[in-house]
Amino acid sequence: MSASLISCAAPRRTWSKTSADVIVIGAGLAGLHAASLIEKAGYKAIVLEGSDRIGGRLYTLDDLPGTPDAGGIQVGAGYRRFHEIADRLGVERYIPPASPRGALYNILGRSLTADQWATAPENRLSNKERRHLPDQLLRSYLGGLPKFSNVADWLKSETGAIDVSLREYLSAQGASPEAMRLIDANLNGNSLDQQSALHIARTLAIFRSSNGPTRYVRGGSQRMTDAMASALRSDIILGSNVLAMEHEDDGVEISLANRQKYGAHHVICTAPFSTLRSVQIEAELPVAMRNMISGLPYTRASFAYVAAKEPFWKSDGMPETIWSDDPMLGRVFVLGDEPAMLKVWLNGPSADLIDNMDPAAAGATIIQKIEKARPSAKGKLRLVRIFSWQKNSFARGIYHHIGTGQGAMLAEAARYSGQRIHFAGEHMAQESSGMEGALESGERVADHVLRNL
Repeated sequence: MSASLISCAAPRRTWSKTSADVIVIGAGLAGLHAASLIEKAGYKAIVLEGSDRIGGRLYTLDDLPGTPDAGGIQVGAGYRRFHEIADRLGVERYIPPASPRGALYNILGRSLTADQWATAPENRLSNKERRHLPDQLLRSYLGGLPKFSNVADWLKSETGAIDVSLREYLSAQGASPEAMRLIDANLNGNSLDQQSALHIARTLAIFRSSNGPTRYVRGGSQRMTDAMASALRSDIILGSNVLAMEHEDDGVEISLANRQKYGAHHVICTAPFSTLRSVQIEAELPVAMRNMISGLPYTRASFAYVAAKEPFWKSDGMPETIWSDDPMLGRVFVLGDEPAMLKVWLNGPSADLIDNMDPAAAGATIIQKIEKARPSAKGKLRLVRIFSWQKNSFARGIYHHIGTGQGAMLAEAARYSGQRIHFAGEHMAQESSGMEGALESGERVADHVLRNL
């Protein structure tokens, strides 16, 4: 039904177990925070979560050794809302012990230390680039990006000049093809062609605005959403896979895959746009919002969790981390010594590669490549699990990024308040990113809804 037919004076429904003042879709940070603000104001909220768990992309793998986090790992110093909520709910954070800096670089099949890189035959960079380590190449070219005085400056129309592909930006800065190949190998995104340079400028502005140490949640990041859910009086209904949202005269009707229907005056949808593409939305939405729902890119990320018989990295004299241009290695991190665990992080095409393999075969190949890159690992590794964010039907990627040429549309979508159907989540943040971005957007949308109830 057309949004132009909405009347704020329309008669209220008679609330039942399947109706509320506000329905929140998604039991992640944005949804739980929004629901908390709605119920604190004295209104009835219902949270519908499609999966069988609370947390969204805060996901602690409690059944794995060491209970590693698959998402929502680091709590930035600038995460004001996160820290305030965690303090109120008694969620403990800690500063991890300092990790040794540097990495073992596995390039073109050979492992090299930082000292060996500059003169190694595998270093095929241009003369001006050779001194830069592979994982420092991108940063060496970021001086040509504007330095936003405020993070929200990315929303301004004049940023269109840098809303070009990262490849185009790097080429204009004089980056060699080999430099771009290495940057692309472990880009925090899907590809140099798909990611906008504006995304990097926004990310740098967020980093500059944060002062202080990074923290981690004791017991895993999901303890945060567990605590937020426990503090809610509102119903959280798991397994509520939303198929459709229909804008009506006096509210919104939600249809689930199990044929259950829910109604509310307002809906706050915090589902990632990557999953919202399969939901029928019968409402008037701005063109920019429709375009972002259908086309905002989410980084494809897959992880291999590998157990070790012993922490061999403590005695072989090499850096803990491996940084590789091999699509089956990517970045290898040490998760801990007791238990001894590794995490192999693969993005974009590399994630697609292992997703299309049998997990056991993928794990065997990854272990073989780790052993070749680091002989001290031979015979000491065992695959525990391969985890894919894009195979998760309620995520379809680990987090969003600004796609090439999408800056203006995403800015318009992030500013959109909505009439009955409202959108929140880390992808709708204006001044933050990640976990803090989810809380920021959930808070902003909840405030808007409360002014219109």
